[in-house]
Amino acid sequence: MWTLHGNYKRRSKEYRAFLKTLVADYNSNGKKTILITCDTFYPVMDGVVSVMDNYARRLNATMNVLVLVPAFKGTIAMRDYPVLGVRSVYSDRLKYQVALPAFDFRAKRLLKKLRIDLIHCHSPFFIGRLALKMSKKRGIPLICTFHSQYKRDFVRYVGGDNFLANFLLRFIMKVFNGADEVWTMHRKTAEVIRGYGYEGKIRLTPNATSLAPPENYQRERRLAREKYGAGEDPLFIFVGRLIMQKNILFIAEVLGELKRRGVRFKMLFAGDGPDRAKLEKKLKEENVEENVMFAGHISSIPELCGVYAAADLFLFPSYYDVSSIVQIEAASRYTPTAFLDDSVTSGTVTPGVNGYSFPNDRSAFADGVCAALKDPDKLREVGENAFRDLYVTWDGIIEEARAAYDEILSR
Repeated sequence: MWTLHGNYKRRSKEYRAFLKTLVADYNSNGKKTILITCDTFYPVMDGVVSVMDNYARRLNATMNVLVLVPAFKGTIAMRDYPVLGVRSVYSDRLKYQVALPAFDFRAKRLLKKLRIDLIHCHSPFFIGRLALKMSKKRGIPLICTFHSQYKRDFVRYVGGDNFLANFLLRFIMKVFNGADEVWTMHRKTAEVIRGYGYEGKIRLTPNATSLAPPENYQRERRLAREKYGAGEDPLFIFVGRLIMQKNILFIAEVLGELKRRGVRFKMLFAGDGPDRAKLEKKLKEENVEENVMFAGHISSIPELCGVYAAADLFLFPSYYDVSSIVQIEAASRYTPTAFLDDSVTSGTVTPGVNGYSFPNDRSAFADGVCAALKDPDKLREVGENAFRDLYVTWDGIIEEARAAYDEILSR
């Protein structure tokens, strides 16, 4: 397996030699070569990176895989698949590395030498534009996965300037409209990209999880609840980046409403992010800081499984996400998720059957939570149905992806 361990400076001789050897092998070993691209990568952790990582790791077992991403401050986080990092600059405002592939002539020369059968693009920005250009120039298929509500991001970052937001939307839609297919997670995400003006072929490919089902759920749950001091109280969780886009302050408002009603509960935030201080301030204003715990970013799989197993309800009031992996991870431990009505990601569940959907109002959302808690047997049933209906493993999804690649290449 072609692997470098640890972080290597992008311009190091070892790294360049590794990539040259890789290209020579890929061009001669008879396997199909898939170029997977994205405009963000480790150490930044988000859902898009997680999805791409799971594709690359599993496809690399039977195909030639090269991942094209921005280098992070001159270094590449090497995984158990080969990575080509391109020149980039770090944006403090965006908290992301902005890729500049047009100015990385070494990377472009190496890609020019590489025989590529298919490109799978996971973001439509500068690396996405390069993927589109390569696809058209070489006449090879391009698949784009639609992961995010980009227009919401644009409106937020440009301060409501609709002209600029629409310009940025047209910029990224050139990539999606130039693709042979767009893959997205479910019906509501397909509706979003149709609303952006996409008219081509859409293939529904759900996200999944790497978490295995629990060997002893009751024991896992008991130990985790003891660890976090939940006792007999309901335990709510949020897992993800602590950023305003996730509507984390709304969670604080709902918790405040529950406490004013005399509801006993504990709340655990697993994750970190630039807006944690704002969340802590809001929790204090709502007088619920004593009910809340912060676990920080959890990298241990057993510990993460314990968080999901310990919980009674996963609060996820995000209008930003389209189909978050964390809700599937929660389902792996029979924990149902509570969404906001009309959010895109709520389209993954049937309310009251395998999840919940409550109004975008602190009092009404709290009403929904209280109703769920008052019927523990029903709450357990909804959690079991979440496991039955929503729990999907990456192994199965990637097998479907391989078959789709073969179908597209045969066309």
